[in-house]
Amino acid sequence: MTRRIALGLLLLCSLAACIRAEEDVDEKDVVVLTDKNFDDKLSSVKYALVEFYAPWCGHCKALKPEFAKAATALKEYSSDVIIAKLDATEEKEVAGKHEIQGYPTLKWFIDGKVVSDFSGGRTADDIVRWVKKKTGPATTEIADMAALEKAQNENKVFVLGFFEKFEGDDHAAYEAAAQKSDDATFLKTTSAEVAAKLGVTSAPGYGLGRTYEDFGFEAVSGAGHKAFEENKDVGEALEAFIKAEKLPAFTEFSQETSQAIFGSGINNQVIVTAPGAQFAKGEPLFKALLEASSKLKGKVVMVTAKVESDNGKPIIDYFGLDKEAKTPQIVGFESGAGKKYKFEGEPTAEAIVQFGEDVVAGKAPKFFKSAAEPAEPLDKGVRVVTGNTVESIVMDPTKDVLLEVYAPWCGHCKALAPVYEKLAKRFGKVDSVVIAKMDGTENEHPAIEAQGFPTLLFFPAEKDAEPIAYDGGRTLGEMTKFIKKHAKVPFELPKKKKKDAEKKEEAKEEEEEEEEEKKDEL
Repeated sequence: MTRRIALGLLLLCSLAACIRAEEDVDEKDVVVLTDKNFDDKLSSVKYALVEFYAPWCGHCKALKPEFAKAATALKEYSSDVIIAKLDATEEKEVAGKHEIQGYPTLKWFIDGKVVSDFSGGRTADDIVRWVKKKTGPATTEIADMAALEKAQNENKVFVLGFFEKFEGDDHAAYEAAAQKSDDATFLKTTSAEVAAKLGVTSAPGYGLGRTYEDFGFEAVSGAGHKAFEENKDVGEALEAFIKAEKLPAFTEFSQETSQAIFGSGINNQVIVTAPGAQFAKGEPLFKALLEASSKLKGKVVMVTAKVESDNGKPIIDYFGLDKEAKTPQIVGFESGAGKKYKFEGEPTAEAIVQFGEDVVAGKAPKFFKSAAEPAEPLDKGVRVVTGNTVESIVMDPTKDVLLEVYAPWCGHCKALAPVYEKLAKRFGKVDSVVIAKMDGTENEHPAIEAQGFPTLLFFPAEKDAEPIAYDGGRTLGEMTKFIKKHAKVPFELPKKKKKDAEKKEEAKEEEEEEEEEKKDEL
């Protein structure tokens, strides 16, 4: 996973990970790699999926139980496959060789050589399916009902292609789509009885089966589905069909489902929180969501969260909702951009459909979150900003402002903190320059777009200033030079007598900065 992932997904997944961070995970089948044994372990097997991780990484903690389950399942599947992990913060030789930049990074090895990055989902089922597809045929032939029942029990989502013979252009297109897709297991059959189980009555034809808690097994026929009506190319039609139908009518948010929800390929979600009893089958809310989902399929993912459950807490915290509410609270979310929208009114099916369409169009009412303004405006010299004080502090046209958007749990932010505090101290007596920070998990503002942590933005001292993204090094000297270059108000850093220790430290910093500049030139 790259560092700069969608803000919403990063926050939600990280918060979800905290729910289970302390649980014990049985990793007996995960191979532990080091600098010393890396080559020997990987050369001893045909295939290896390796996770490069950091112990403090929230995403790594969230992946840990799923990775362990996948390791056990794949150990039973084949002795030619291992699932392994390497602590990239300790085993730096191997991590450096493979240019690991973020955590977790998953790479696929064949005969000890890296051949690709892992491109599947982050659940155990996703990992197992991806590895099986990489090590075997893209499709599996289903000869009879017994084989279909076995496949149904083993796969949460599968696609079935019905052909008279396994030949011709349509069959070739199906095989190509199967090789490309990471979203479902691909099955194929020439049995009319098997095809009929999924409502497929003519060849070539396609169906999808899915099994989720609260809904059981559901079959969807491709016959008459808009995915096939709107796409003449079989591969494109199958991709659209799977995207629209792989999830149930609505999915309860949890650590296990977060990847499926926010990694579905559909960037818009309608999220409904309410007391759990209101989501029971037959209840008005359940019926409204069921009807709304059928009309928003392929455009919006419907998500639920029970206000009284641990799984609901990240949703309530992230969107600033009322955990004591007895009636449904509905929000829209554009996860790719981290944009939030607020639903108002009665949660009827018609109103939810209209809201979902407005979210997709970007026309729904937006809302933002702000923490309370702190009693002490400075934290170790750094000005603390909230969502409500962005206008007065960050966008003050008389000040040049460098703003760090951070997350309290972010390892990169913690590493930056000492340098950033030194920067604030260096500019402490320069009235025209403000060194500021804002907790991005508690505060938002339409002018602040942070797609990862930490994000550093510079706001020049001018009216309606456009922020300048800082992407330089994390040293005191480099950040100082950046501010000098972009500041609109002239200034001079105060000079003072320095103690011997301070002189040595500054000289060391300058020497390190010069070395970095030489490396950049080379």
